[in-house]
Amino acid sequence: MSVRYKPKTEKGTTKQSPTIIPNHQSHLIYNLKTGAHTMMPHIKKIATGRRKPNMTRKEFFDHRFRIHGSISDAIVDKDQKPYKYIQTQVFDSAFESRPGGPLNANHNWVGRDDTTELFFRDWDHVQKCFSSDYVKTTIAPDGPFFADFEKSVVLMAYEKTIPLQTAAARKRAEVVTGAMDSGDSTVAMYFISAPDDKKDGESLEQTITPRLVDAIKSCCQDQACGLIGNTGAVSDQFDLNSYFGGANMPQYALVYKIFLTGLESVPLVRKAQAQFEKDAQSIIDLHKSFILFSQEALVMDVKKGVRFSRNRQPVFKDLPGSSHLD
Repeated sequence: MSVRYKPKTEKGTTKQSPTIIPNHQSHLIYNLKTGAHTMMPHIKKIATGRRKPNMTRKEFFDHRFRIHGSISDAIVDKDQKPYKYIQTQVFDSAFESRPGGPLNANHNWVGRDDTTELFFRDWDHVQKCFSSDYVKTTIAPDGPFFADFEKSVVLMAYEKTIPLQTAAARKRAEVVTGAMDSGDSTVAMYFISAPDDKKDGESLEQTITPRLVDAIKSCCQDQACGLIGNTGAVSDQFDLNSYFGGANMPQYALVYKIFLTGLESVPLVRKAQAQFEKDAQSIIDLHKSFILFSQEALVMDVKKGVRFSRNRQPVFKDLPGSSHLD
């Protein structure tokens, strides 16, 4: 945890009262008490959606990355675009059944094609970006060309790295630095819903993360090389659903991002998921929770000076042929 200090008047004197902030991916702020710099977390928007009607997976992927990704980075003004933008394109997934329905009935919202991760410096940056003329006139109008807005799942979250002691994680640490922020990994995005549909995931994360870590260590020593927890954050400063849709969708308090050694890791991750859910079934909503196996695609990274490039679009062997955009 890092500590952020704010002035507080008490009996005519000024004291420095600490406000605790989770030590997530961060940027520096000044500590008034010590004169030192501490870390303030970046806010992050996570959305997972499915493609609009009459659109193939390949058509969706191509439009999402080539068109939407390109225009997202086209503007120079850093306040009118995210600090960092990652798309993760889904190649497999698993959803639970609809409670009270007939045998093996799916929810009517089942099916996800990608996940978007947008990083922002702070809430002020979120407001400036989504209220900007560029987003209103260029980014938002492109959404209807690919998105099923009614069934979007969206949350704001803080990201933190969770220590993971696996053989794969140790091997990755020996040969690669910063691999989990490169934006080109194979990952599992595990969306966790709380029984009360709450969006604030801090207390739930503290309870279930050790159980998930134990399950991964037990089943995925050679398959899981990293773990990030995205803890749901609630704010009245920005109405996500008014922009992204999904107002009547289930809410999610946590999204875990499991970094995998490859596509072949899926079966053992599913084994770990089953072990975890058996242990945590009384404290999460199994019927609404789901997992997406995906390939990351970095759209841009302002801090590292990485601009959009079509060369970073993932290529799936089951989707051959030219693009409809060519």
